[in-house]
Amino acid sequence: MISVGKAKKLIQNNSGALPLSDVKIADSLGCFLGEDIVSPLNLPPFDQSAMDGYAIVFSDYTGKSKIKISGEIQAGKYYKGKLKAGQAVRIFTGASLPMGADTVVMQEKISLADGYLIIDDALLKRGANIRKAGSQVKKGSIALPERTIITPGGIGYLAAMGITSVKVTPKPSVSVIVTGSELKKPGNSLSPGQIYESNSYAVEAALQSISLKVKNRFLVKDIQKEVYNTIRKAIKISDIVLITGGISVGDYDFTGRSLEKFGVKNIFYKIKQKPGKPLFFGKHGKTLIFGLPGNPAAVLSCFYEYVYPAIRSIQGFKNVFLPQIQLPISTDYPKKKGLSFFLKSKISNNSVIPLEGQESFILSSFAIADSLIYLPEECENIKRGEMVEVHRLPGV
Repeated sequence: MISVGKAKKLIQNNSGALPLSDVKIADSLGCFLGEDIVSPLNLPPFDQSAMDGYAIVFSDYTGKSKIKISGEIQAGKYYKGKLKAGQAVRIFTGASLPMGADTVVMQEKISLADGYLIIDDALLKRGANIRKAGSQVKKGSIALPERTIITPGGIGYLAAMGITSVKVTPKPSVSVIVTGSELKKPGNSLSPGQIYESNSYAVEAALQSISLKVKNRFLVKDIQKEVYNTIRKAIKISDIVLITGGISVGDYDFTGRSLEKFGVKNIFYKIKQKPGKPLFFGKHGKTLIFGLPGNPAAVLSCFYEYVYPAIRSIQGFKNVFLPQIQLPISTDYPKKKGLSFFLKSKISNNSVIPLEGQESFILSSFAIADSLIYLPEECENIKRGEMVEVHRLPGV
């Protein structure tokens, strides 16, 4: 067995960033840009009205001459010709400013009399209520630098520049294999000795919380040939393969044997921790393989502490681990030296509460947890009020 720290270091050392790839902007959320984005146009592409009102030549207003309304411009239309002195044009938000106009008067500040515009705005200034061409970004300038992480606002910004695809460090393709002859999908009736399968649902939801989707999900009975063939198939089509169950050494635990038979490199197996001691991490080519325990709470604990940083590493993040804070623990917690603990917990009133139900098969406590308390293997018998390391869960 190895320590938690050693295991995490090995995962980091074996989880290099994926090669850059061109993806549609709709699929780029959460990815790092692989190159600078140079704007192909001015944004806005023309002088644009910022509101509904009237486009005028500002000197007409200062000279107090009559301003005759000579037309209308909707968004998406343009004014033919040049606006002359003494003329105004009705204009709507987002519409192109006519040539010659340099100011927009908001409609709340005018009145109309016999086709002429009367302005009542003592604070009006030249250039008011206009979005200048290129005021957001100029053609040929860097709109977003390399290594920017793409957000919803970033996707909208790219679309506004007419960009349809970008070069990014892509999201990994993830396959999930759940093993166990006793497992049945929810929605079906249970026979004696069967239970409902929950691991794939929990893992898929955890992936969704970090903007990833499961590419393939497999439910496999404890039959050696089926386990082997499924693992072989998943490795060939995935960047990451997550296998739950069958990683121990029982008569019907075929995961480890199948990984060895297929030639997966064993980087480590078993960590000095609770829950999730029988955790496997290996590689086949560039594909990362995690053999997770079968107990559902252990699956999620191992996902957050080990799979999550591996995913962030191959996506190009520098800070790959769960956010960490120090908080006082709300109660005494008994512990012996020898194993690290990850305790399902909840943060409340500037302290952290270890929840009831820490056993590896219990999900009810994970259902309300927002964090994990990390107690290193050398710690023992934690006292109320003692500062502990707390790992905050994503999406909670």
